[in-house]
Amino acid sequence: MNKNSLFFTVFRLLLGCLFIFFMAMLYWSSNLLEQDMKRVEDKLLKINTRLNEINLKSYSETATAKVNDDLAKVKSRQHIDDSLPNLLTVDPFYTVTLPKMLGMDFKPQGKIRSASLGKPENLHPFSQWAQVIQWTNMCSVAVATDKFGFYESMAPDMAIKMELRENKEGQSEYWIHLRDQVFFEPLRNDFFLSDIRLNPHFLKKHQVTAHDFKFYYDALMNPHVQEMSAVTMRKYLSDIEEFRVVDDLTFVVRWKEETTTNDGKTIKRPIYVARLLTGSFRPLASFVYKYFPDGKKIVEEDDGVDFYRQNSIWAQNFSTHFAKNIIVSCGPWIFEGMTDRQISFRRNPNFYNPLAALTEFKVYEFKQAIESLWQDFKSNNIDSHTIQPDQLIEYENFLKSDQYSAQKANHNEILRLDYVARSYVNIQWNQAKPFFKSKEVRRALTMSIDRQRIIKQNLNGMGVEINGPFYRYSKAYDESIKPWPFDPHAAKILLEQEGWYDSDADGIIDKEIDGKRVPFRFSLSYYVKNATGKAIVEYISTALKEVGIDCRPNGLDIADLSATFEDKSFEALFFIWGMGSPPEDPEQLWSSSLAKVKGSSNAIGFQNAQADIIIKKLKMEYDPETRIKLYHEFNKIIHDEVPYTFLYTPKTSFIYRQYLQNVFIPADRQDLIPGADVQEPENQIFWIKKSDV
Repeated sequence: MNKNSLFFTVFRLLLGCLFIFFMAMLYWSSNLLEQDMKRVEDKLLKINTRLNEINLKSYSETATAKVNDDLAKVKSRQHIDDSLPNLLTVDPFYTVTLPKMLGMDFKPQGKIRSASLGKPENLHPFSQWAQVIQWTNMCSVAVATDKFGFYESMAPDMAIKMELRENKEGQSEYWIHLRDQVFFEPLRNDFFLSDIRLNPHFLKKHQVTAHDFKFYYDALMNPHVQEMSAVTMRKYLSDIEEFRVVDDLTFVVRWKEETTTNDGKTIKRPIYVARLLTGSFRPLASFVYKYFPDGKKIVEEDDGVDFYRQNSIWAQNFSTHFAKNIIVSCGPWIFEGMTDRQISFRRNPNFYNPLAALTEFKVYEFKQAIESLWQDFKSNNIDSHTIQPDQLIEYENFLKSDQYSAQKANHNEILRLDYVARSYVNIQWNQAKPFFKSKEVRRALTMSIDRQRIIKQNLNGMGVEINGPFYRYSKAYDESIKPWPFDPHAAKILLEQEGWYDSDADGIIDKEIDGKRVPFRFSLSYYVKNATGKAIVEYISTALKEVGIDCRPNGLDIADLSATFEDKSFEALFFIWGMGSPPEDPEQLWSSSLAKVKGSSNAIGFQNAQADIIIKKLKMEYDPETRIKLYHEFNKIIHDEVPYTFLYTPKTSFIYRQYLQNVFIPADRQDLIPGADVQEPENQIFWIKKSDV
């Protein structure tokens, strides 16, 4: 064997030994690493458990301690004035009551399954769909939030402090101090069609700043933005004289002040709801809605403090924006996508209030008919359902069925909660049409319809007759006003006095209008897929025939109904209005200034000078007793003018599976929430008891 052969043999032997040694060391080190990782995981789990315990414990601390903790984090911020009180007071329900109700072992879990009637055309930030507004708010933040169970209250939300200051000119201003480190979630390419590829600008988180709140205000106030909710809000915010950004976490809102008399003294102050409206401001994601998908600005030269309040090119693009079918999220819930079948959301684990979302997911299935919602609930495919009056008998029968017995045995029992809804069903008479210009005719129409019959026969008693536009159990509602009676004979006399009679004996009354005899014939539009509404409209048509009026039911789908409402082209409309939370504000529906505004809620063109005076007084009146008197005066005007036929306020039967927790009416739980005045369940605190549901 030569030296070279011997050398290579020894070399290979040494190399083999080294390899074996290396593999042994690798195995030994990997074992150590695995053990270390296991120890680290155990420590992290313990730390995480401890953090959760500390987190829940912190929510049980006093309101003062929580406020002081928030303020301590921003003590160094130069714009906070420690000498001024905070207009936002901590909500003891979230800091004390709810943590105790949930217990130390609580962990958000499961998926709440709901359903929505119809799929919205889009998810535009200023959508007219009430459901879309609810979803958008779930995924967003506001300056302040209502205290749980209370109206006209303000607790911290995105703002940690809200101050009322006086500027150098002696004018009052609201200073808003925002939380730091709150972010909009990145957009995702899979949210969009394949022909849209997003610039990397959209694929990262962006901090929520005061500029986004200013952008929201500017977009709402831009007269070229014609989405319905923007048109509505624009009227409310028209008294703002200045919206000024101080820095990324501070902005100032100054409202126009008017001179008024209070206790014999002349004072200047803003409208009554200025504080509440300031607290309702939300951010609009400027990193999205100022841009095209390729990352270029819609309008490159966008300098100027009020540029987005005025620019028409940007407004036109905003209405058709590439992101109009998603919800840009920064709140307790994060938008997870929308298909033709459903829209889904997941809990935001980084949200500053960990108890703002109590399940892992929320999913809303799109259904085309109310009957489909009921069938899904019976099959336990959704967790809750607002039962329709015509389904009550079927509901009672279902509770006796074998199918339900099996569900009950599997811990899927159905519970029921009844309450009076903050809504009312009405017929709107379009005063632009010649038939409905006279209040005596509108009164005759109302007196021709037996509202008690509707409540008993069509609603199975699930309704309350009303006299006007305020919530039946609100202080604004005037109990002394009795609804117009059902009296077809008196209705015929009123119609004859107004010149309506059957001149040609064809069974339809007529009148000479502009030199021609015109029969009293009109269409009554309604949502065609609501079986209860359809039955009521058909009864109304029959009832009006008794007084010689040809009322023709006109069933429309959601899109067509929305369009005819927005352009005010209907003759009469069977409709339901949801009532906002107090303080009641009649302006949106009844202000003369909105009578001819396309897309406004005053779709019938109602105009009344005395009503306008009261609306104006209510805007400036701070005294609660005087406000009630003004509400009652307004109630009387609407009752006398009969712009709507007020049919009823529905009683709501909310049915739900037993694993859905925290379903209660706050006003009924004075033991938990002393002084609460909210009369319907609040779904933001619902949670799932069973992890396998």
